[in-house]
Amino acid sequence: MQLSLIDPEAFKDGFNLGEFLSGIANGVLDPKTQPAGPKPDSSTAAAAARVSLDKSRALLELFDKAESEALYAHGEISKSVSVLQNTLVADQAKHQKALSSCNRHSDKAREAFRQVEAHSNRVGQVSTRLGDRLQRADSLRSRALELVRLVEYLALFVQLPEGDSAFIEGLPWDDRKLAEAASIVHKLRALTSEVESAGERNRLAGAAAAAEDAAARAAATAAATATESLRASGGGAAPTTGTSTPAERRELAPALGSLEYGIRRLGQYCVWLENRVVNRFDQAVEDDNIRMMGECARIMAAFDREKAIIQRYISLLPVFQSSVDEMTWVREPPVAADDAVVSERLRPLSRLYGTLGDTVAVEAGRMSSIFPNVRAALQMLVAKAFEDRVLMALERLLEDTAEDAFSRSTSYSSGRPMDELHDMDEQYDSDSSGRYGRHRRGGGGGGGNHSDDDDYYDSDADDDTDGDDDGGGGGGGGGGVRGRRKPAAASKRRSPRRDGASVPAAVAAAARSQTAQGKMPPPAARPSGRGTSVPSVTIRTGHTSVMGLRMRHGRRASAAAALTANNGGGGGGGRRASSSGHSDGDSSGGPSVLALHLYLRLLAASYVRTGELAEQVEAATSGQVDVGGLVDSVFQQFLKLYPAPELQWLDLMAEKDLAPNYDSADPLFRPPLTLATAEGLIRRNAEAVQRCALLCPAAQVAASVRLLYVGEAPYDGRMPGSLLEHLPGYLIRGVEREMELTLQLDGKGDPAACNMFRLPPPPQPPPPPGYKGPPPPQPPPPQLMTRAAAAGAAQSYVSVRVAPVVRAVQCSGQAIKKLQEHHAKVVLPALDSSAPEISACAAGLGMGLRAVETAVLSVMQALVDMIVIQAEKVLMYEQKRSEFLPPDSHLDAALLDRPTDACLLVCALFEALGKVARESLGGSNLASFLLEVGMRMHATFLNHMQQFVYNAAGALRWRNDVNAYCEALRLWGSPLLDSRMGAVGALVGILVVEPDQLLPLINGTLRLDHREAIKYVRLRQDFHIARVQGRSLQQIFGSGDVVPGQPAAGLGTGPGPASAAVGPRFRAAGGGGAPVGG
Repeated sequence: MQLSLIDPEAFKDGFNLGEFLSGIANGVLDPKTQPAGPKPDSSTAAAAARVSLDKSRALLELFDKAESEALYAHGEISKSVSVLQNTLVADQAKHQKALSSCNRHSDKAREAFRQVEAHSNRVGQVSTRLGDRLQRADSLRSRALELVRLVEYLALFVQLPEGDSAFIEGLPWDDRKLAEAASIVHKLRALTSEVESAGERNRLAGAAAAAEDAAARAAATAAATATESLRASGGGAAPTTGTSTPAERRELAPALGSLEYGIRRLGQYCVWLENRVVNRFDQAVEDDNIRMMGECARIMAAFDREKAIIQRYISLLPVFQSSVDEMTWVREPPVAADDAVVSERLRPLSRLYGTLGDTVAVEAGRMSSIFPNVRAALQMLVAKAFEDRVLMALERLLEDTAEDAFSRSTSYSSGRPMDELHDMDEQYDSDSSGRYGRHRRGGGGGGGNHSDDDDYYDSDADDDTDGDDDGGGGGGGGGGVRGRRKPAAASKRRSPRRDGASVPAAVAAAARSQTAQGKMPPPAARPSGRGTSVPSVTIRTGHTSVMGLRMRHGRRASAAAALTANNGGGGGGGRRASSSGHSDGDSSGGPSVLALHLYLRLLAASYVRTGELAEQVEAATSGQVDVGGLVDSVFQQFLKLYPAPELQWLDLMAEKDLAPNYDSADPLFRPPLTLATAEGLIRRNAEAVQRCALLCPAAQVAASVRLLYVGEAPYDGRMPGSLLEHLPGYLIRGVEREMELTLQLDGKGDPAACNMFRLPPPPQPPPPPGYKGPPPPQPPPPQLMTRAAAAGAAQSYVSVRVAPVVRAVQCSGQAIKKLQEHHAKVVLPALDSSAPEISACAAGLGMGLRAVETAVLSVMQALVDMIVIQAEKVLMYEQKRSEFLPPDSHLDAALLDRPTDACLLVCALFEALGKVARESLGGSNLASFLLEVGMRMHATFLNHMQQFVYNAAGALRWRNDVNAYCEALRLWGSPLLDSRMGAVGALVGILVVEPDQLLPLINGTLRLDHREAIKYVRLRQDFHIARVQGRSLQQIFGSGDVVPGQPAAGLGTGPGPASAAVGPRFRAAGGGGAPVGG
């Protein structure tokens, strides 16, 4: 069939039904060529419908034809698809058959490969077993040959006659073959050792078997004897076997030809051979023949005697030939502890360290060419350098300073005698595993005590140390405490290292005393016979070491004197009997502050220098030696009780700064509060913390820093070493001292010089009875107060009585800021993120700051009270009733405009007080202080106003005074105070206006309750006579009852009690306006 409308290719990719239909119908709907003939008429609707009908018929015919072509094409394509499917099925069957055949062949091939691999594995295993057997056989053959050779040599030694000097045939005897001889002898000794071990085992087994046989025979004999004795008659005694003591048999020498003889002769040959090698080594060292030294070292290594030859080589080095005592050490008593003195005393140590470092660097290269085991040689060299040279040098460096630094009769910082501390040990035992056990025992780790017999310096029997003088006292972290200075002839002491002692006896005794007893709860009461003057030890746990701060620092001088008497004037915490016995001297057997400081600085500096030497040695040995462990072992005896020496130094320095009358009842004799002293306490604590971070092990740094900063209970000394037990108490006592001195002026000073007001003249004595002379002259009236005189009086009063207290508060605030900076910059970095210790230090700081703030607040409140009382006294003595009731005949415009004398003095006081407060305080503290004073004075002015009666002129003068008060207080810059004083000025209007203007003023402007207003209306002179619309002022504003506290007649009787201030509480002044506690 001919396809004219349907194209099968059109049904492939991209087929579109719309395009397909439009392609079929375009020939009818939109023919490209017009048919021949006339054009159809489509002008009318009927004609157009006929045209459309014709086209529709044509389309139907066309689509019928297209459908028949499509059915034909579908049939043809279906046939082609069926043929292709049949062909595909046939091809797939053929390929499946070929694939099955390939799988069968591959399975057969894999099975064959597996069989081949298993066979090869069996062959390999057999060959491996054969090879191992061959190797074992070869090694056994070689060992057998070697044993045969060794047995031959041993047979030669067995047959070698005693004293025969002839050489054994076949054994090397000349120097060139010493290495071969050493190898043979080493093997012979190993063989003889095995033979001796086997013989010993055989002897033991034979002895055990013989003992069993003997026991069996003895049991059989005993049974037979017992049976015969039972059968015997006559009751005769059983025969006894007599035993005789065998004579001591002398051990015979091994006979010639025996194995023991050969072993003995072999040992003699080994000694001879070792001596030959050592002599050659000494000669090689003298000639600096490295090749020969290496050969001898290898021979000694074959003898297993390499360590002995290494020790001999190290002992022959020049650095170990001289003694440390031959070096020039500074022995003079210290005059300072600055950097220059430390550098001077460290100069011999630096020279020694330089020599040691150079020696190790040179020998590290030489030893690699001499000794087979270079690592062991370097370890022994470095250990010899540190344990011998470094340790003895440190002892020589620190011994004299430690002897001056530590007390012979007291513990580190408790200040108590040693016998009393032994009693304390029986009551309060420290936990050996506790963090501060050594501080609690002996008052801060005194190092225990020991008698003269325990002195670790081997002194002669005629030493000048007697039995009454204990040689104890804290060794200062290992520096040791001597019973007494040795004479010049005995100044060269032997080192404890050379005597075989690892640590000084004082340190060892202290360590034993810390761990000897078990942990016991504290007793409820102190035993009798101890006395009540010594403060009792209070067990405090947790973070309560600053609790009761003011109570502890508030001890009376009597208890301090008793403590001084019990302490005997020595020790870190005890007080001296007088200022002449301060801690820099040691006339009473006490420690020297300067020597202790120098000892600590030398200890830290030597630790740094030793660390630098360790780094140099580690670099020279390429890290083959653990130098850090050697440094720790060297300093162990010096740091055993650390940081107790730091606490004692801080204790003694604080005692020196705050002595001698820290607890005096008279504040005049107590130490004044100065910023330099407070900064000194902080600076010394920072120095101690830095040394503590350097010297303490990493695991103990945080706890030790906390001990130096916060402290730890119990503590029985008066001057504890920690900063937060020194500084807050010093600040509290300093501020309270200035306030007490100021208040003492009221009772001990001149009233005219200590106050601003002028006292009235004393009353004239009455004339005697019958006196008819002229009357006594009246005292002259007081002169008018000028502004200059008022300013001078106020300036004098404020500078003498107010300024010292305010400056002390300013100093305490600055010290607190320094303390907070010290906490943030020094203490926290040293704690190294230890959460418990950081929390403890923060809690201790908060407690101390709160204690200081509480004390400062109480002092400032007392200062406010004193200022207000002074102002009230000025108003009481200087204010006259006539000033507010001037007679009409004495009215003077200039006098009315002039403030009263009391007003001039009070305003001058305000100006001087504001100036001093602004110089010393700042921020919220300044505002709180001035507002407190101002609010108290506001209540004083209201009370003072109600003490007088005013006429019109007097009211004007009172208004001038109030305006002056407002102007003076306005300079303080407090809006609240200005508004309160403005209200006082408005109240004056009640005294100034006419009676008929009172109601509008009180009800309108002032908005006062009539019960409140009547108190001020009564102060008018015309209160009883004025009428408003026929009514009296009493009828208008209230009842006729007298207001409580108000005089009925309206006469001035002097100021009454001031009402309480309503202003906000101020906080303790801190530098720059920062509160002390914040």
